[in-house]
Amino acid sequence: MSTKTKSGLLPILIIGGIVIATTQTDIGQEVLDLIGIGESEAGGILVPPAFRDRVKECAPEQLTKDRRCEDLPVVPIDAEKMPHIARHISMAWSSGQSALLHYEVDQKTRDANNRAVCTPARLAELKPLSCDEYPFKSAKEGGAGASTQGVPIIEQNRQGGAIGRAYTVNQLQDGDEFLVVIINPDKIATGEFEG
Repeated sequence: MSTKTKSGLLPILIIGGIVIATTQTDIGQEVLDLIGIGESEAGGILVPPAFRDRVKECAPEQLTKDRRCEDLPVVPIDAEKMPHIARHISMAWSSGQSALLHYEVDQKTRDANNRAVCTPARLAELKPLSCDEYPFKSAKEGGAGASTQGVPIIEQNRQGGAIGRAYTVNQLQDGDEFLVVIINPDKIATGEFEG
């Protein structure tokens, strides 16, 4: 089995220092071995190391069902359903974007955040893919400086549903913090979407 190092996934995990958890796949175990994390330490959730302690007591199933870990609201991104969005988020984390974000309630600000990075020129460049931004436009950290990447429209729709459910379940108010986590990290896409 070959590992695609040009995809950015392996270097992201090493350079970004991201903690990853996987199931018993060959590539997943190779990654765990390479960064020195045993399966029992991992737990099935991908978060940057600075936030690992905030979710270490919570199982992926709980995060998906409850959209929270104890008192911390969580937006779970399921890499099995959104492999390219999960890839984009992990890449954004490795470039310095935070996993801990703050809710932006104002729709005008959200729209401005989106327009700041998903410009007409960027949309044309990514076409026919959807412009995914991280941090999300619905986060105070969104807008100028956010990372963008082209993703399949169906994944963008799934992400919108996942984010919206997490906000609703947690009854977030303006400025409330929430943590973005990746569930099923062994399913993260190993390269850009090619159609």
